[in-house]
Amino acid sequence: MTRRLSAEALAHLRQWEGCVLYAYDDKDGSRPRAFIRPGMAVHGTLTIGYGHTETVQPGMRITQAEADRLFQADCAPRIAALDAMVEVPITDNQFGALLSWLFNVGEGAARSSSLIRRLNAGEYDAVPAEMAKWNKQRNRTTGQLEVVTGLVNRRAAEAGLWARGTFVSSAAESVASPPTAPPPASVSNRVTSASTSSVTFGRSSRGRTAIVSASALACTRQG
Repeated sequence: MTRRLSAEALAHLRQWEGCVLYAYDDKDGSRPRAFIRPGMAVHGTLTIGYGHTETVQPGMRITQAEADRLFQADCAPRIAALDAMVEVPITDNQFGALLSWLFNVGEGAARSSSLIRRLNAGEYDAVPAEMAKWNKQRNRTTGQLEVVTGLVNRRAAEAGLWARGTFVSSAAESVASPPTAPPPASVSNRVTSASTSSVTFGRSSRGRTAIVSASALACTRQG
């Protein structure tokens, strides 16, 4: 089977992940986020592009094309992991909603979650409420879990896609440039007009191929 991820699902995934073309601390709540140089403390996870963490180093900067390439590379194993977890038939929009959720909560947490367990038991209607539970983040100062508005909104968007085939909310984050870099054109996360071409992320563990319209990987540049 070919797993097609809608351009809308991938566009919103990019919006929720946000795109920053330099190394930053994902726990940094400032906007724009501070550029992490070698030797600087990192309180969360060093990140770059659309939530990429595997190869980023302090002081690293990338282009928009590199951010798109890393995004594709990061999607492939998550698609395969999700495809292996889900044992019941779901639509492509539902798969896209789950992929956004998995991107945010992590593969390990998703695999052991009550959401996946109940879905595989055929409880499709339970998925939106299960998604909504994942709306908290630990406060670095108090150590307590606190509800985060951004996560509440993201879960609502994912639940909307699951239930009705469309996102009900969005929160795009503009791409920021390094404070010390030459002034490049800023990049937003708005998707350009649709294209009929597609990008193949690769075969999953069950032989499925994930395809997304190339328009979902394109960003509009602003002067």
